[in-house]
Amino acid sequence: MTKLLYLVTEAGYFFSHRYALAKAAQNKGFDIVVATKPGSYHQRLLDEGFRVSPLKKMTRSGLNPIHQILSIIEIYKIYKKENPDIVHHVAMKPVLYGSIAAQLSGIKNVVNAITGLGYLFISSSLKSQFLRFWIWISFHRLFRGAGKKVILQNKDDLSLFSKIVPKKNLVLIRGSGVDTKTFNVSKNKSKRTTLRIVLVARLLWDKGIKEMIGAVEILKQKEFSFEFILAGGLDFKNPSSISQSQINKWEKGGLCTWVGKMKDIASLYGESDIAALPSYREGLPKSLLEAAACGLPIVTTDVPGCREIVQHQKTGLLVPVRNVLDLADALEKLLKDENLRHRLGKEARLSVENHFSEDIIIKETLDVYTDLLKKSL
Repeated sequence: MTKLLYLVTEAGYFFSHRYALAKAAQNKGFDIVVATKPGSYHQRLLDEGFRVSPLKKMTRSGLNPIHQILSIIEIYKIYKKENPDIVHHVAMKPVLYGSIAAQLSGIKNVVNAITGLGYLFISSSLKSQFLRFWIWISFHRLFRGAGKKVILQNKDDLSLFSKIVPKKNLVLIRGSGVDTKTFNVSKNKSKRTTLRIVLVARLLWDKGIKEMIGAVEILKQKEFSFEFILAGGLDFKNPSSISQSQINKWEKGGLCTWVGKMKDIASLYGESDIAALPSYREGLPKSLLEAAACGLPIVTTDVPGCREIVQHQKTGLLVPVRNVLDLADALEKLLKDENLRHRLGKEARLSVENHFSEDIIIKETLDVYTDLLKKSL
């Protein structure tokens, strides 16, 4: 039986972004191993028929050199023990550390999924610039050769990586897919008299939440009647984290209603009218894909990842990054024009069905596995 090992830091992320893929691979006959920090998900992983290799050293954040070396050694030991036919690394740190461990342990087939370049590639601090330099050199060395595939989620990142990695090693697969049955156009919206705008994201400044609050302030001053829902969890491990005290101030000022991290995002979208995400940069934001699948018009920034989903004036509206006035203007257009909201939302749903559904993304990824295995025989 062909053994496929997923390296993902957090088990919660594995279930939200890679579970359907792993299950499809399992149904195709793959023996699935998940190397992760299982926590409360340990039993659920086992119940799904996956084997678990617990990670004890690796964390999403932190750069202590000794801890990082210990993380790589831990992954190396897992790879030597499991000897998988394919390893699939998901997100920046697993991609980097997993690729090093795979090379040291002689793993032939390596799939690296870059889910977004994140804070490290957005920040202009000297520390970030220094780390970017070394990461870029590492990618240049680690992503070359037979049996290496790098999955990128948007055309901008594909163009960027083609400067340092042979094009034959690069694959464009746009996101992790959307379950179009769970995320569907709601037919039972409650009869609200107030329109609802929703932003679903981790509470990070990089998601453009400051700009969103600024746009809400402008619209409130113009006496537009609407509700702004902010849905997402605090992420103190990220340097771009927003404090809870700041969120509380916005709530007290009547600028947002914070509902925290929600499990049933589909129901939230089903009861909303507009989705927004003025992010600074993304891989391919799953929250926008889910909003589009629910038939919501989208306002987002004209940046990598976001513009991969939204076609301006067809499935949503694109605005310049960090521009509060243009963001407020785009939201105002949708608040004032019901026909525009419906037209953009309908096209957004069709776009997901044709390009971003879970079935499409799973097939494209399974094809990568099959191609690697054939070439390694």
